[in-house]
Amino acid sequence: MFQTIYTTLLLVSFVLLCSQLWVRQKQPIHLLFAAFCGSIAIMAIKQLGGTELGFYQYLLGMGVCMTCNGYWLVARALFRQQQAIRLRHLLAAASVALLIITLQALQLLQLFWPQSSPLINPARFAVQELLVLLSSSLMMLAFWEGCRGYRTADAGERWQRQLFLGTYVAAITSGVVIAKIWQANTDVPLVREMLAAGAAIAVLLVTQWLIYNRFHRHNTAIKTDASTDTNTETTSAMALGFDTETEVLSITAADKLLCDGIRQLLFQQQLFLQANLRLTDLAKQLDVPEYRISKLLRSQFQASNFNQFINTLRIAHAKTLLADPSKGHWPVVVVGLESGFASVGPFSRAFKTMVGFTPHEFRQTFGDRFTDKEP
Repeated sequence: MFQTIYTTLLLVSFVLLCSQLWVRQKQPIHLLFAAFCGSIAIMAIKQLGGTELGFYQYLLGMGVCMTCNGYWLVARALFRQQQAIRLRHLLAAASVALLIITLQALQLLQLFWPQSSPLINPARFAVQELLVLLSSSLMMLAFWEGCRGYRTADAGERWQRQLFLGTYVAAITSGVVIAKIWQANTDVPLVREMLAAGAAIAVLLVTQWLIYNRFHRHNTAIKTDASTDTNTETTSAMALGFDTETEVLSITAADKLLCDGIRQLLFQQQLFLQANLRLTDLAKQLDVPEYRISKLLRSQFQASNFNQFINTLRIAHAKTLLADPSKGHWPVVVVGLESGFASVGPFSRAFKTMVGFTPHEFRQTFGDRFTDKEP
């Protein structure tokens, strides 16, 4: 039974590791999950070999350095939309990995030089206690990632978080609490290890499903939304003064996906209505460098710069408001604020430059004859 479950764990972790390598458009979540799967696979090999591996078991143990710390990073990348993994998070995970490697190195040193045990034992005990403390903290932080934002999530998001939290709690409970109780009251050997292996298999499979559902399907949905919103994009393109066919250029798949993300944020979610919107804000939303967005705005959206592009969208929106009879009582300053401008001065100047009329003149001249649509 022990051999079977750990062989299964080895196969599952290895297959999932390979599946991350086959993802064409890799994101941090895929690399982190691949590292986690690799550590689990090494752990399975170590358990299957046991003491027969000799000192190699400690070398393999050094490779099992991305377990609880690795899964914490996976949980952050799974549920956080922006800046999920920063340098400080990598350093925290690396410190735990270093402690794991140090602990295995001390055990290996003690194996080769038994006479050094009086010196090594205190150091090993200190490292082990510190490792338990930090590992427990990271396990709680991984649990918190599933709880964070639960109240504001929609039904589908809540269901995914419930699945994550349920699997995570069940894995820890069975692999730690129940295993210790059962092992203390039964003669079956290695109960804790077998329960831990079963819990690891469940965590691996559920996490892989969540990654697929949250990233692969999400990207597909973005493309679908972009294709079904053709009328909106066409209207916006008319406002910008260029033909949408000019967007069909030879670009990479990653740039195409980024274009879809820009369209979703600006045309569908109308992020341009946010006052004082900066290129930095859009880059953070899409989690890409600013230069990539600037390059695509010039090549795919025919915009000279970010501010000009945003002002054009805002003016198109303002023209719709000015031409709406139900909003005829709105002062020009309100129209400007509702269109994303911070004050009436920049709004009037930009409107005059792009349209040729002041907002007041435009309202009087065109009125309800203007039928342009919002982007």
